[in-house]
Amino acid sequence: MQRKSKESGASASKRAPVANSGERITLKKLAEHLHLSRTTVSLILNDGPETSRFPEETRRRVAETAKRLGYRPNFFARTLNRKPTYLFGVVAPDFGGGYEASLLSGFQRRLLNTGYRSLVSTHLWNQEILEQDIETLRERGVEGLFLINSTPSESPGIPVVTICTDRAPEWSTRISIDNAYGINKAIHHLVSLGHKEIAFIKGPKEGGDTEDRWNAVLATCSELGVRVDPDLTVQLERLEPVGTRRGDAGRIAAEILLGARKHFTALLVFNDISAIGAMTALREADRKIPEDISVVGFDDIEFASIANPALTTVRQPLNEMAATAAELLLRMLKGDVASKDIRFRPELVVRSSTCPTSLGSSKGVRRFKRPR
Repeated sequence: MQRKSKESGASASKRAPVANSGERITLKKLAEHLHLSRTTVSLILNDGPETSRFPEETRRRVAETAKRLGYRPNFFARTLNRKPTYLFGVVAPDFGGGYEASLLSGFQRRLLNTGYRSLVSTHLWNQEILEQDIETLRERGVEGLFLINSTPSESPGIPVVTICTDRAPEWSTRISIDNAYGINKAIHHLVSLGHKEIAFIKGPKEGGDTEDRWNAVLATCSELGVRVDPDLTVQLERLEPVGTRRGDAGRIAAEILLGARKHFTALLVFNDISAIGAMTALREADRKIPEDISVVGFDDIEFASIANPALTTVRQPLNEMAATAAELLLRMLKGDVASKDIRFRPELVVRSSTCPTSLGSSKGVRRFKRPR
């Protein structure tokens, strides 16, 4: 019996770290030991406003276990609810495509004279890294979060504003764009120019606006009697290698469309950076823009107006949307109850990448050259 008791004790010791073992007890290890999420443990230990929503037994168990294991919370996390740190966290999958960078710029500009600064993090569409980034930002003492196409699994316990995602959680304040209105304007523009054979490059799977915009494409085309040909529809793929240019996904998608060897006179693309990449593939295949194929994007990033030719696009008021996100966070810190859903209306900006079909070359339109 004694031997069995020793073995049981050794087993228990192996399962649970102890304060004198020399092993640093991190929040992650403490959460795993308690079978709770890191956010839950952090909220309870920080004794913030949301702590009361957890059962008394859970709060007691977390506090006692943390003390027994010798967990020492980060300095900023301990002081988070005692005094302001004048920090906000900004999280996005990437800042390399123009869209996210424009939002960050608008957010920073609004904060210029407030004393607040931003800590910025990217997770490259990795959910585990996203969760870790948010935990790290909370430990650094950020008072609020601005999340761009980034949805954590649970509330971080501080004010949150999300932007341009159809998966915004209930505990966040959402800023979004009226995708249906923008897509409707884009397709009506192409049809008004005589385009009936339209190709489409959809957004990536699980993208924040992909489903919303595609549903708008289907609804508008049905209304106008435009056929959505599956052979002329390609979905953007996220390119994994580090350093890959964001426009390459659009170029590859356009090459697939050209490889289908089907006639089309217009192309509607999910976003501007992909539209610019698609135009590269079209030019390499000897297609003139807009004479052979008109191209429309979505976002109106800075590069859209200086592309060759200048890109017709649906403009999102990115600076205004981001400035609103900053304003909402500042108000939420003062206890103001912010609206849970703020929607902006985009506008169509017509530039040189679209023209009437009557101005196109019938020879050029039907000419085909395999993409290299």
